[in-house]
Amino acid sequence: MAKKHIFIIAGESSGDQHAASYVREHKKINKDVYFSAIGQQDLLNEGVDLIFNSELISVVGIIEVISKYYQINSAIKKAYKHIIDKKPDLIILVDYVEFNLKIARFAKQYEIPVLFYVAPQVWAWREKRIKKIIEVVDHLAVVFPFEEKLFRKYMQNVTYVGHPLADNKKLIKSNTDYDEKEISVGIFPGSRESEIKNNLFSMIDCIRTNNKDSNIKDEIKIFYSNDTAKKLLLKLLPNDWSSLLRDGKNINEIKKCKKAITASGTITLELAIINIPMVIMYRLSPLTYFIMKNMIKLKYIGLVNLILGESLGSKPLVKEFIQPDYTDEVEIMVELQKIDKDENYRKSFEDGYSEIRNILKPGAATKVAEIANTMLK
Repeated sequence: MAKKHIFIIAGESSGDQHAASYVREHKKINKDVYFSAIGQQDLLNEGVDLIFNSELISVVGIIEVISKYYQINSAIKKAYKHIIDKKPDLIILVDYVEFNLKIARFAKQYEIPVLFYVAPQVWAWREKRIKKIIEVVDHLAVVFPFEEKLFRKYMQNVTYVGHPLADNKKLIKSNTDYDEKEISVGIFPGSRESEIKNNLFSMIDCIRTNNKDSNIKDEIKIFYSNDTAKKLLLKLLPNDWSSLLRDGKNINEIKKCKKAITASGTITLELAIINIPMVIMYRLSPLTYFIMKNMIKLKYIGLVNLILGESLGSKPLVKEFIQPDYTDEVEIMVELQKIDKDENYRKSFEDGYSEIRNILKPGAATKVAEIANTMLK
């Protein structure tokens, strides 16, 4: 009997990790599956046949997408051709909403079932977009309980699978005493090229040394999410700063951080699970910010600030600074100093993080594998 074929699209580093975990679990329950993908190194490590490296198209923002139009259009065309030529039995889309919904619409023409894992964050934009999603997606695998309630108002094939971060055995609370940690500040500028360019130097500008005999380089380590991000950081930073770079997938290295300045996204949840106080700082191009400000309806953008409380964003944990100016940078300096010096303040982070760890349920990859395997039949 011919192997079933699953085509996966994971456009960003975190999605690539989640997709790789899913593939690993699916192989346990069904070895007669061939996997192809648009993805990154983690999927490649699982033996998946990559037809395009999504590191080349990982951007955020309207202007930033335009600057990558040729690469994105090339990837879409390659995906379309792959679907026509190979006729996969199932397509699994992981996050990366705008790109992936184009693929879902195309797959619909060929009656290929689509499973969307890490559902589009329509709750941050506008609920009417849900109608466009349910027209082209056969099953949604969501990672937060509130998402299941939201989507179930519109479609039945929605499953809360838990959160993939909860399955990472290395991603556990750090019990190292604060003063014993080696890295004063971890800097996490994002995984996409546009994020890194917009965030990196603003983040560095917020660092002030605690010791008059040291300099900024003694205080920080800069974490990259993939090889493309590392190469970009090496281009942007002075040559003698290369020793400050650290692999953002090395959880044990991240645990050495006392505190962090980070872009928004999955990394905020990772830092919360590990128990690292943080400040969220995020900068977009001015035009992109102007457009998105009028489209996004939430007060906060960091996932760590959205999942607690009775409603989205009703119980924020960490300070957010979006499109920071000089005054904001001074506030961030003050916030970092407060984290350093106020043990009770650090305890407030820890209490909130404990609630988050309780919310993020394990088993996501296994549940997605079970759903996918059922959709193959």
